[in-house]
Amino acid sequence: MQNIIKNTIGLKAVMLVLVGLMLSGCYATTNQVKKDMIVVGGCASGGLIGSNVGSGSGRTVAIIAGTIGGCKLGKVAADKVVDKNQ
Repeated sequence: MQNIIKNTIGLKAVMLVLVGLMLSGCYATTNQVKKDMIVVGGCASGGLIGSNVGSGSGRTVAIIAGTIGGCKLGKVAADKVVDKNQ
């Protein structure tokens, strides 16, 4: 039971940090900073999602794949959002 509580609190803390990173991209002053912040949020989100899959070396592969996929999706989203707002 204590592990579930610790995991839940840890997950909430990580999600709060990720939301903060993503929102800070909205308030950045230059377009490049906005893009970078959105990409970092995508990378972190992908890694977090990947960490919830599998166990052992399979989990490691899932974290790496999730991080790479999140970075790629974050870049695509950043390009669309920032370029649209110009």
